[in-house]
Amino acid sequence: MKTRFLCMVILGVFVLSFSTMAQNPERRRKAPQQRGMMADRADRPKRNMEQLFTEEQREQLKALRLSSTSEIQPLSNELNELEAKQRTLTTSEDADMNAINKNIEKMADVRAEIQKIRAKEHQEIRSMLSDEQRIKFDQRGDRRNARGDFGRRPDSLNRFKHGA
Repeated sequence: MKTRFLCMVILGVFVLSFSTMAQNPERRRKAPQQRGMMADRADRPKRNMEQLFTEEQREQLKALRLSSTSEIQPLSNELNELEAKQRTLTTSEDADMNAINKNIEKMADVRAEIQKIRAKEHQEIRSMLSDEQRIKFDQRGDRRNARGDFGRRPDSLNRFKHGA
């Protein structure tokens, strides 16, 4: 009886300690500030891009992006299918390394094709800009590249994705 009572007390202490940790008031205060900072960052590139292009260039850019997106979408879908297949191949009981390697090569080919389309789009955007606009456009890219993440999460946070 005493053992059962002691276990219940210990369990109660754990439940109370976890519930108080989950209700940390500092975390609640920081979250709105962080959300505000993230919203500011998200708006910043749009404002800079709006200032960079003329109305005519924005229309050309919209058409160019629509064209590129229509080319990239099927490739992106194919890449998603290959990534799902890769998860299946790598998590099977008796993994076939030849199939895994072939799938990796297919995924690399699709990614390369997507990057080629994006590079072509980038160069077409640059070609429709004046010299002054091109300098600002290129500097914008340098800042993004200097950050090193290209708007994506670092690999260290994503290391367990796809079962690898």
